[in-house]
Amino acid sequence: MNDVTHPARSWSRLRPLSGVVLFVAAALAVAACFVTRHVVADQEHKLLKQRTDEASLYLSSALTSIQGTFGSLAAATAGDGGTQAFVASANLAVKVPNSFTTIALISTKSSNPQVLAFGGKDMGDLGAARVAAVQKAASTERANGLAQLAPTSVFKAGGPASHVGFAYAAPGLPDQVVYAEFDVHPEVSSPATSGAPFSELEAAVYAGPRVDANQLILSSAPVDDVPLRGDIASAKSAVGVGSWFLVAKAKHPLVGSVAVWAPWLLLAGGLLAAILATGIVETLSRRREYALGLVAIRTQELERSLTDLAAAHEQLVRQERLAAIGELASTVGHELRNPLGVINNAVYLLRNDFGPEPSEAALRHLTTAEREVSAATVIVSDLLEFARQRQPVIEDVDVTALAHEVFSVMPPPAGVTVSLDTGKGPLVVPADRDMIRQVLINLIGNGYQAMPDGGALAMQVEGADSYVRLRVRDTGTGMTDEVRARLFEPFFTTKARGVGLGLAVSRRIVDAHGGDISVDSTVDVGTEFTVVLPVIVAPRVADSSESRNHESRSSEVMQ
Repeated sequence: MNDVTHPARSWSRLRPLSGVVLFVAAALAVAACFVTRHVVADQEHKLLKQRTDEASLYLSSALTSIQGTFGSLAAATAGDGGTQAFVASANLAVKVPNSFTTIALISTKSSNPQVLAFGGKDMGDLGAARVAAVQKAASTERANGLAQLAPTSVFKAGGPASHVGFAYAAPGLPDQVVYAEFDVHPEVSSPATSGAPFSELEAAVYAGPRVDANQLILSSAPVDDVPLRGDIASAKSAVGVGSWFLVAKAKHPLVGSVAVWAPWLLLAGGLLAAILATGIVETLSRRREYALGLVAIRTQELERSLTDLAAAHEQLVRQERLAAIGELASTVGHELRNPLGVINNAVYLLRNDFGPEPSEAALRHLTTAEREVSAATVIVSDLLEFARQRQPVIEDVDVTALAHEVFSVMPPPAGVTVSLDTGKGPLVVPADRDMIRQVLINLIGNGYQAMPDGGALAMQVEGADSYVRLRVRDTGTGMTDEVRARLFEPFFTTKARGVGLGLAVSRRIVDAHGGDISVDSTVDVGTEFTVVLPVIVAPRVADSSESRNHESRSSEVMQ
């Protein structure tokens, strides 16, 4: 069962389906997070814009109240009190906390405006910024009794402080303009930006239609953070004939902390759900794979059992066939040996009865009869040797001398040359002399038969401390891989004559001596047989189980 694969696999590797589930679920969670975050950000910006518009409207309303103050001053001046009433009202107005630092009544009869009266701090020289505001207010048409208010930009008038002024032209004051200004301190918190609707905002107000650091009037944010960046909103506040620019940023999320955290909660929940879904899918997938693996193992075990059962049945049938063939071979061998001996003796007597000068035809017939009787005797000997499976009788055998003997009784046929390399001296191994002689006869005889058109046969005998190696090499026709695979099977032969037992018997003999026999062959090049016999290892006695294994391995041809 070594080739059965266990169903368990690496638990560190994620299955493809689980990976897809994880990727899709995580992608959905990320997408939901981005969509929700975009919706929250859009809602946050809308609320910020709404708060900014409210702050801008509040700022415009505050500036409208300034215009009412100017109207009161203009009305007091236009009455019976004249400039004295103006000065008294102006001094009262500048005493209001966080109000104007100076209020002046300016004549516009000439091209160079002149201060007629003032309350609060003396302005001294009007300067270009004040004159421009005054002239702009005076030049505006006062139609239908409508008053006009003209603001200045942020300016400095010879001191370190910056100022912003307003010029007011009232219908009841021809050739006169009320002018008021206050100092600009954007780094100082102002009541105007500390209450609603500025309580939720960081706001910056510029005396102009755009963001300009030099025109910053009010700021509820630290000056170092101005100009404001990030998610901001802006609005313009009308100031008479001009406008101021308001930029605002939320101090805290206007949509609430829950809405701000909602995208990240969705992302965390989605990723957690993705992990849980992946874990479920991965567990189910691994359980399924494990079940399929167990089914595969059981299927392989069943197939192997069926294969082993079939092999055992086939081996049993082969053993029965070989047993029957062995019994038949033993009987036939015994029955044929005596007639062959009688025929051989008869041929010998006939050769002597022909006299000193037998005819050529008679000699040819006698030679043919002797050759065929000899071939039949070899077949009978192989049958008997294969059938009786006798154990080797161990004695010291000089393999070198045995090789010379075999070549002497088996001279090469015409066209075949032989060579024998036996080294420097005798090589002795514990073996059965007759059995080893039969092995050499079979190998040399096969080499002769493999070279019908002539060739060379070489035998080499070499020894070592623990073995003796015999090599028999011919230059014959060689053999294919298919033939070489079945070469030692009983009754397998490629010859026109013979029963195919020579090499099977040779292998059995070598195995019985604890040795090894192998073959190397190439088509049209030749064949080499190698026999290795141990020198000090005791011969192996083939018991019944070994015989059955050998027979089952080498008898597929009997199917």
